[in-house]
Amino acid sequence: MIVDAGDRPDGSAVDNVNALVLREPLPTEATRWMSAMNKGEQPLLGFVRTAGGCLALGELYQARSVYRGMDPFTGDEGALAFAELTWGDRLPPDLLDEVRPTPELPVPGIDWLADVPRNPTRAVRSFLTAWYADVSVTPGATRHATVRLPAPLLAFHDVAAGREEILGRQDVIKPLDGIEYFDDEPLVVFAAENQGVWVALIDPTEDDPVVWYDGGPERLRERERLSSVLLQFALTEAASMSPFTGFATVTPELLGGVVADLVPVPLQPARTPGDPTRHWVAPGMVATAADHGDSGVRLSVGSRWRCALRPLRSRIDWERFDG
Repeated sequence: MIVDAGDRPDGSAVDNVNALVLREPLPTEATRWMSAMNKGEQPLLGFVRTAGGCLALGELYQARSVYRGMDPFTGDEGALAFAELTWGDRLPPDLLDEVRPTPELPVPGIDWLADVPRNPTRAVRSFLTAWYADVSVTPGATRHATVRLPAPLLAFHDVAAGREEILGRQDVIKPLDGIEYFDDEPLVVFAAENQGVWVALIDPTEDDPVVWYDGGPERLRERERLSSVLLQFALTEAASMSPFTGFATVTPELLGGVVADLVPVPLQPARTPGDPTRHWVAPGMVATAADHGDSGVRLSVGSRWRCALRPLRSRIDWERFDG
């Protein structure tokens, strides 16, 4: 398997220190060889073609793959649409820069932070507008709420209209026409955890209501009100679900070293995905640290621009890092 050197987020290329990603269109031979590799019939060796020759990555192993047209009756996998392949030894920084050079690109700033204390709704609008500027609006039927909703939630949906990604790919903000009352209570469900662990509730008659989480042994009240919780939701999604991300379980000391040059978001810690969850930002980048108790602090960093993550590359030993 030979790929050309270069940074191609939408194509086949080295993706990070020990992952090579294949994307359509792919030759039929790739599907056949991957199938034989998975059956242990033949090895798959990886190389990157550079100006000075081919760099050997070693034997590749399949981390995940997606096939199109799989036949559930015959078991035929169909055509290979996507694959992530990994190898044993991580590439050192100098070799990674050679096989996947990262161009410097303009990234959005963090001027919106100034609005967080007094006008979080304006802050979240500014953040979302800049962060998802490259996501085109998909025309479609206009959704309408079936119940009265607070202005901060309507403003969030106004920015997200035609761009479902903004409503969340991990946890989700419910679409306007999907927001309904919770059982017989005067509260509505406006968001939910991706596996149904909790739903988020508000009183729709209040201007900036308290947010409650229902799903555990007791109902929890979020520290901030809705307008600020929506910003925290957007930041958490940006840190964990952006095209370029990094993940690690860290100690408080290691966390301090990673976020030393970042700017903390001036809000009380959120209760999800861990309690507490804190946020930091830098131009083009968001970091989230979620405390999961005995399981440790889960650090996530994300960006839509790979170059924005570069300053964090050597801070700690990342479990996965796309910068």
